[in-house]
Amino acid sequence: VVDYYKEACRALENSETASLLGKIQKDWKKLVQMKIYYFAAVAHLHMGKQAEEQQKFGERVIYFQSALDKLNEAIKLAKGQPETVQEALRFTMDVIGGKYNAAKKDNDFIYHEAVPALDTLQSVKGAPLVKALPVNPTDPAVTGPDIFAKLVPMAAHEASSLYSEEKAKLLRDVMAKIEAKNEVLDQFMDSMQLDPETVDNLDMYSHIPPILMEKCAALSVRPDTVKNLVQSMQVLSGVFTDVEASLKEIRDLLEEDEAQERKLQELLGKVPPPQGSPPPPSLGLAEVSKECSKYMEVHEKASFTNTELHKAMNLHIGNLRLLSGPLEQVRAALPSPTLTEDDKQVLQNLKRILGKVQEMRDQRMSLEQQLREMIQKDDITTSLVTTDRSEMKKLFEEQLKKYDQIKVYLEQNLAAQENVLKALTDANVKYAAVRKALAEVEHKWNTTVQTLVASYEAYEDLMKKSQEGKDFYTDLEGKAARLLEKARAACQAAEANRQQILEKEMKKQPPPRPTAPKPALQKKPPELEAGGLDVGDLPPLGSLVLSELPEELRSL
Repeated sequence: VVDYYKEACRALENSETASLLGKIQKDWKKLVQMKIYYFAAVAHLHMGKQAEEQQKFGERVIYFQSALDKLNEAIKLAKGQPETVQEALRFTMDVIGGKYNAAKKDNDFIYHEAVPALDTLQSVKGAPLVKALPVNPTDPAVTGPDIFAKLVPMAAHEASSLYSEEKAKLLRDVMAKIEAKNEVLDQFMDSMQLDPETVDNLDMYSHIPPILMEKCAALSVRPDTVKNLVQSMQVLSGVFTDVEASLKEIRDLLEEDEAQERKLQELLGKVPPPQGSPPPPSLGLAEVSKECSKYMEVHEKASFTNTELHKAMNLHIGNLRLLSGPLEQVRAALPSPTLTEDDKQVLQNLKRILGKVQEMRDQRMSLEQQLREMIQKDDITTSLVTTDRSEMKKLFEEQLKKYDQIKVYLEQNLAAQENVLKALTDANVKYAAVRKALAEVEHKWNTTVQTLVASYEAYEDLMKKSQEGKDFYTDLEGKAARLLEKARAACQAAEANRQQILEKEMKKQPPPRPTAPKPALQKKPPELEAGGLDVGDLPPLGSLVLSELPEELRSL
């Protein structure tokens, strides 16, 4: 191997070779020299191992040393080489360096043999194990493809261009027919609004849609959903009723107090206020009345919201019960079409014809693609080189005949379109009634699904608003209860005040003139005790002596 690389190196040093290779000549020479040193190092490594087998320990040391020197030279020349080369050199250095160190140590301490000079030893001669073969410049395996293979006469190029134009003309004619038919087909299908995938969507009704299944699954892990919602609304209704009762009682107390105040004013002989305008209340009652009006206004506004919330709950509660129940009930609640045998036959016929339309489209596209590929691959340059110019037209005609078969197939496909569209029109007329019925059922089905989904999504909102309502009315209930106590206390104070006013008025009256006793007054006590006396039955206060009145009338 070293000898072969030395020959290659001498060839690279030749001036003619150097001028031919240019800049890469130095790189190649450096690489070859590196390999010369490397394989020489390997050769001396094997010589040292042979000396070791022959127990020539002095020769072993010099051979290993020579191998180490040559490998160091190879490493110097290998700068810039790929990492794989560097890795191989490092591995070889480990092997040779280890051998040299071990051999030198053994000889120094054990064998003590003289180490001869390398020049005194027999030089290593190469042994050719293969026979070198000469290079054949015409062999494609050696030189690659012929770079002049595509060189043809200019006349052949011109003829090839003419043939290409003939092919393009043929393709344009065919494509014009295809595009015209495709345009008619597209317009017809758009006007029909028939989608093969949705013409027969009966499979949709045989199962619960995934979005509804998801909601059913979510409710199945929360079995108390409906119960919790109902209980929450019941609690809200209870608190609402309590608030309304408290506010009504406050209003009744205020009205009763107003009536008592009006009677007192009339009894004292004062001009009563105009009808519809109550007498001025006391300060405490005025505050109670103001707060009651405010609470009543808030209650009325919240009452509307509460009513709407109950309506929403009643709207969704049935759907939530349905979603919480068995899946069979959910499936049964979804609308499904009812088709007769004739309707099913109409559907099958329409689907079959739509399948023919799609088959016609696919076949047309396939034939068009085949024609394009044939034209793309059609190259008759070799035939044109050997054909006389006068025979070119005849050659074109013969070559273009290869497209006749695929043109026939395309013509048949285009001609079949009219019959297919006529059959589709007839089938669509019969399908009209079935289409309307299916559209109505599909609309109901979608509406039902959306309603059920909306009920599920409204659950959390209902629970949230119900809780907000409970919090609101609980707070309002506390305020109303406190106001009721305040109203009761104010009414009692007002009543006591009226008693005091009446007693003062009674004391201010002058004693009456003596008159004959009125027997009618002596006959009243039983009725007074029975509570049947009306203020209108009493004589004027000026004609009465307070001490003569019964106990009941004195306090009044």
